[in-house]
Amino acid sequence: MEQYIVFISHDQLFCLPVTVVRRIVEADNFVSLPDVPDYVLGVYEYEEQMLPIIDLRKKLFGEDTVSDTKNKVILCQWKEQTIGIYVESITGIMMLEDTDYERELVKSKLKRGYIGKFLKSNDEVVISLELEYLFNNEQSQELLDSIDDANSDELEDQQQENIEKLDDANG
Repeated sequence: MEQYIVFISHDQLFCLPVTVVRRIVEADNFVSLPDVPDYVLGVYEYEEQMLPIIDLRKKLFGEDTVSDTKNKVILCQWKEQTIGIYVESITGIMMLEDTDYERELVKSKLKRGYIGKFLKSNDEVVISLELEYLFNNEQSQELLDSIDDANSDELEDQQQENIEKLDDANG
């Protein structure tokens, strides 16, 4: 059995392996970006990087996550980048049991690439997400481009601040 971060989105239990999670943060104030997919809430500054924040409920179910004090952002590794997954709440870190439920979904052609497997916690089914397959190729490229744009904008802002500080010091 493996350890997972278990969380809720759209009243459904989901999880990510702890091996892909960097940190869980409380954040709800994001820098919005123009011309990004509607499930990208914006970017969040973390360790001098701008990280895109994905509203998981919007991405998977087409509905915005309702803002609440329980909302969390799970910072996780995705394609050698860090992204934030905005969720309704965190249930905890748990060891989960494997099932073979996904086999039936494959037969019925309902399994999606982002569904890794179905796990069990007591009597509840938990869907393990495969972040690598959460976005199609076009969405992946858009997201990677938005990360690059956000970080280059941040770099330009820092350079401008440094120039202003030098001007003030040389007064």
